[in-house]
Amino acid sequence: MNMIKKIKIKLTILLLGNKKKYKNINLKDVKTVLLSPKDALGDTLISFSHARQLRKMYPYAKIGIVSTIRNKNFIKLINQKEKVFDEIVDRKKIIRHRKKWDLLLDFKDQINTKRLIWTKILKPKIIISFGKDKAGHYFSRKNIKIYDFVTAPPEKAHIVDYLMYSEFSKYFNIEKEIPKLELNGFEVSKMVKNWNLKRRKIKILLAPQGNDRCIKIEELAKFLNDINFENVKFIMSKTSGSEKYFEKLTSLLKSNIDISLSKAFSIEEYVNFLASSDIVVGVDSGSVHIACALKKPVLSFYANNEANLYRWSPVPNKNVDSLQIISNIAGTQNDLYDFPMEDAVKWLNIEINKIYGQSER
Repeated sequence: MNMIKKIKIKLTILLLGNKKKYKNINLKDVKTVLLSPKDALGDTLISFSHARQLRKMYPYAKIGIVSTIRNKNFIKLINQKEKVFDEIVDRKKIIRHRKKWDLLLDFKDQINTKRLIWTKILKPKIIISFGKDKAGHYFSRKNIKIYDFVTAPPEKAHIVDYLMYSEFSKYFNIEKEIPKLELNGFEVSKMVKNWNLKRRKIKILLAPQGNDRCIKIEELAKFLNDINFENVKFIMSKTSGSEKYFEKLTSLLKSNIDISLSKAFSIEEYVNFLASSDIVVGVDSGSVHIACALKKPVLSFYANNEANLYRWSPVPNKNVDSLQIISNIAGTQNDLYDFPMEDAVKWLNIEINKIYGQSER
């Protein structure tokens, strides 16, 4: 690191890395709470579980969530029925909210200059951090002193339970809140036409790709070829790069498998389309977590990474069938290959027969 960069870092820490600490903090006195999650769909969905916990702690408080272009419409969709959040705060218009929040819950991991400036402008009274530092980075929660409390959940804690390991636990009895999602039934029914069914079939949504990960195409093809697919319609969700993935996948499939690639949906359309499916098969991604929240049977494929499994495994409803398949090979959270597919085939065939049998009654 050169001298100029070192000087910039020191100046940043001096100007932005400190804040006034309130003495004798009593978290029972909080009147306004703002959540700032990562803007991925899974993180956004989990923030609603946190907000439900906060609502039980603070029944009369104003609870808000920070939004970006990426997750704003998803927040509105989830919030339209239950009204968990009282206010959706545009991250780019934070100046309007300066000094208006008693408590900020910051779930972002890496600290950077833009985030420090943003927090300085917002100027909440109290900040609780739930993020994790990147090893070796020049900003950390040791030299950045803007946090009143830094939460370090156990390594085996799921992210949905983070509040239960925080400063809140000293003041409140916090109950677990699994993700849930209620949609407009009419909007969901409108999406059934996108399955293009000529006769009754089990609708299976495939989500084999995440933001930075995907299941190995050859493994997925073998898995699908082994399924009892006579009464099944597969649709693969369309994401960045999905056309090439789908083209290679279909070249390896039996010719009589009924499969297609979805059209490009808005986030609202995609969630309603997912809700119109009977079963969801996907990798560690927002689709799997949304499916669990919608109480859909879910077959999920996860890398054999202990930290990620503890933090981000699916949280299904206890009354809904689900199976998590974990890679045989330990690695990073993106190493999605070498799965025990015989377990996945068996589970999905049983689920298909169960749902098809129920629909015949």
